[in-house]
Amino acid sequence: MDLQEDQTQQVLVPDLQSTITFHGKPLIAVRLSNGDHGVVLRWLCENLHLDVKAQIQRIKRTEAIADDLVYVRIQTDGGPQVMPALVLRAVPYWLATIDTRRMDRGDERRAEILEYQRNAVDALYRWAQSIRIEGRAGLVESAPIERPVTPEKGASLEQWQLYYEHMAAFTAWRISVEEWRGSVEHRLESLEAVVPLILEQLPPATITPAHQNMVKYYVSELQKVTHKPHATIWSMVYTSFQVPRYQELREADWSKIQSWFRELFRQAGRALPGEEQEQLF
Repeated sequence: MDLQEDQTQQVLVPDLQSTITFHGKPLIAVRLSNGDHGVVLRWLCENLHLDVKAQIQRIKRTEAIADDLVYVRIQTDGGPQVMPALVLRAVPYWLATIDTRRMDRGDERRAEILEYQRNAVDALYRWAQSIRIEGRAGLVESAPIERPVTPEKGASLEQWQLYYEHMAAFTAWRISVEEWRGSVEHRLESLEAVVPLILEQLPPATITPAHQNMVKYYVSELQKVTHKPHATIWSMVYTSFQVPRYQELREADWSKIQSWFRELFRQAGRALPGEEQEQLF
């Protein structure tokens, strides 16, 4: 347990631990149970050739970010260890306070620190937002998020921090929109492939209630003119159209059904019921 600085410090167990590669070197990022994201100081400082203990003391002396220094239990090759981490919102402030102007321009640390100051925070925020997106199951903000304007030269640290937060939200929105579009297109393609198969499996549409009543009327009138039992006429209907019940006659066959009844009425010397009036004009 690496808690020589403060034995009373509360130890947090991250919900998630990830290794991010930035500029060819690893960074250990974590998601805390309260939803905050952070980065372990050890790897940050090692990559920048900074003394970890000195940076912890400097963070504790900086009132604006002192409360964002937390201790987390990290899984390492040697087993779990407790290490100091900085909540993500404080990282831009901390990096910005590292004064590179005092370093020799040929110092490798200077270029490394500048790279972290300019781009590392974006990489960490992208990771944090990707985690949030996974948790939102592809939901997209209803209103579009506009790209934030880059602060002007000489802007305050608070302005830069706000910019990074807005940029992270904008990036997350863009990613979620693209993922949503991709998922919708995939679903539509799947539906286009499945719908014909579903339609093939669906039974043909049966005749409407209005046409069912017409069939019953035709049978009743046909019994009157032919004096055949109702059961005989119904049996003829079922046999001719290969259905067990008249309700299962197909709507697509309605014209054939009328033609069939029309021929039976013609043989009996009568027009199809409903067509008598048409013949008078």
